[in-house]
Amino acid sequence: MIKSLFSIVSLTFFLLLGNVSAQQYEFGVSGVATGYMGDLNPVNPLYYKNMGGGLFVKYNLNPTWGIRASLNYLPLYANDADFSAQHQKERKLLFNNDLKELSVTADFNFFKFIAGRATNRNTPYLMAGLALIHHSPYVYSNDQKIHLNNHPLEIDDKDAYVSYSKWALSIPVGVGFKHNISGPWTIGAEVNYRTVLSDHIDNVSQYYRYETSRLPDAWAYMADPNGQLDMKGGTSRGNGKNMDGYMTAGITLTYTIISKKCYWWK
Repeated sequence: MIKSLFSIVSLTFFLLLGNVSAQQYEFGVSGVATGYMGDLNPVNPLYYKNMGGGLFVKYNLNPTWGIRASLNYLPLYANDADFSAQHQKERKLLFNNDLKELSVTADFNFFKFIAGRATNRNTPYLMAGLALIHHSPYVYSNDQKIHLNNHPLEIDDKDAYVSYSKWALSIPVGVGFKHNISGPWTIGAEVNYRTVLSDHIDNVSQYYRYETSRLPDAWAYMADPNGQLDMKGGTSRGNGKNMDGYMTAGITLTYTIISKKCYWWK
């Protein structure tokens, strides 16, 4: 189902590239700081640890409303060692995750915005929509990159090993401000938060698995760096919430193709 949605959204993205002479389009790039909230960061909305970026195309329905399709690369990182909570100091988990995101959002300008004109050159705006992400949390062990979803490090409340898809949906919501520098060029600043309809982008969710004599040492270490699975097996490993999240804050640079056939130019 998710792969079918990916195909539909991809088709929408490329259809927006066609027939650029008929309406007003924007093509842009973004550079952002990336952060994460979830089981390893339950409290700090300013926990930005990486840099990412993306490309986008926007179709302006009018000077107030627009539809944007974006492709983003958003690395995430978190470490229990960055937080003061005692259970995190004792848990000692960390993760990396390089998210690939395809999103479609609706943008609402508070003021009319028409690039290339002497007036209507500034506006704050809101955005919200739906995104599809591909992700695979990982750590490094002895300089080797290990994808954590390949290893059953947790169990659920029925003692079954936890597995999850590399695909997930998220709901982006954001605010921004943009200024038309000159002609077709516009610069902006934007902050976004995405709620993920999954609790697995950090590979921490449910309960410690039980130690067994057949469990490889490397797996046991990733499940619990303290080496105490015999005591912790079946106890909570995550914070009990069902959804993770990630955020971005950065700048955008946009080039607008303007057709004076658009009614707001008349």
